[in-house]
Amino acid sequence: MATKKLFNFASAFQELEEITKWFDGEENVDLDEGLKKFERGLELSNELKKKLGEVENKVEEIKTKFEL
Repeated sequence: MATKKLFNFASAFQELEEITKWFDGEENVDLDEGLKKFERGLELSNELKKKLGEVENKVEEIKTKFEL
């Protein structure tokens, strides 16, 4: 049985920041490496947005639960 890898928001955000810094700091970007980093950045961005949406929904559920 395959185990699902847990998503770590802080680690994903840090990795995305490192990719952004790499692009900002490179004068001569290697096209192949840049493409790989760009794709990874989009993957991370999508996962981060998904997680934020889940948290937002959970917050709304909690607020609704405790409304008087």
